[in-house]
Amino acid sequence: MTPERRYALDALLDALGLPFDEAAPATEAELDEVFGLLTLAHERDTGLDEHGRALPPEEPPGPRVAEIAAEVGRRMGVEPPRDGFLVALTHDVDLLGVGGFPSALRRLAGGIVRRDAQRLREGTAFLLDAFARRDPAFRLDRMGPPSTCFFLARQEDPHDGYPKRYQPALSRSLERAADDGREIGLHASYGARERPGGIAEEAALLDTPQGLRHHYLRSAPERLAADMRTAGLRYDSSIGWPSRPGLRAGTPYPYRLWDSERREPGGWELPLVLMDATLAEERYLGLGPDAAFDLAAETLEPVAQYGGAVAILWHPPSHHPILSKGYDRLYSRLLRWIEERGGRTGTAAETLDRWEARRA
Repeated sequence: MTPERRYALDALLDALGLPFDEAAPATEAELDEVFGLLTLAHERDTGLDEHGRALPPEEPPGPRVAEIAAEVGRRMGVEPPRDGFLVALTHDVDLLGVGGFPSALRRLAGGIVRRDAQRLREGTAFLLDAFARRDPAFRLDRMGPPSTCFFLARQEDPHDGYPKRYQPALSRSLERAADDGREIGLHASYGARERPGGIAEEAALLDTPQGLRHHYLRSAPERLAADMRTAGLRYDSSIGWPSRPGLRAGTPYPYRLWDSERREPGGWELPLVLMDATLAEERYLGLGPDAAFDLAAETLEPVAQYGGAVAILWHPPSHHPILSKGYDRLYSRLLRWIEERGGRTGTAAETLDRWEARRA
């Protein structure tokens, strides 16, 4: 058996909660299909967007790996574990230090002069947060159950935001997040994928993070395993489409990234299946909270059906009671749906711990 097919077979048996067994009844065609899905072969001819990210195929693969795993399990007389599903709650902290009285007053003045209701709402929110000494971009008090917060450690590209505001607020925000029981992860900068050793350099600026997510989801999937190995990271959670929700690698399960340099499995990938910006922003779907909930539940349904483990992403401003346009309530509603369907939430590291313990 080639290393590529061995890798694919191990992913199928992991989905079934079984130890590796080279005699498991998976066909070569099935193993080749799984390998292609997990290495994103279906995206090689889809083209790139303006940020150099692969565009989704016209027909996304859906939960294809889970379907193949279920068929292999049927041949073995084994049912996939049905003891619920796992959802890692994650936040990309793209903005910090945006509040204060000057910012509030500028927004209020702009809203009055332009008769702009949105600016007035923003100004009011900023003013209330300024009096309470809160950062409107990082309302930790509204972010719900334990989660993973991915922080930017380096900002050298305009897409990375405002380092003059972010960096002075970073140390205190890291401390607050840790005290609140959040896992701290690396939010790799916009250009990190283009610098040899860039991920390792940025990971070293934080206190031993376990995992990362690329800013703008701008990873280089073919190099992720090697980058993580160099940086000493356990997992990535960047494999998702910015423009649509769903299972980008065709699986609702965590899987090992393929290390093409060594032809062996590398670190974990925790699939990102759902993001608030995908649902809300006009450049993508531009949905209101009710339509967004329906699509979010539809996206998570295969994860619940097959007992998977995935990540969802809510940016901290989407928890603000005034500025989030109802997406704070949408998040709470989605957490209730997960609980009602038998799911369990936690940080990314906790989710992987639970997934690995299931096979052990």
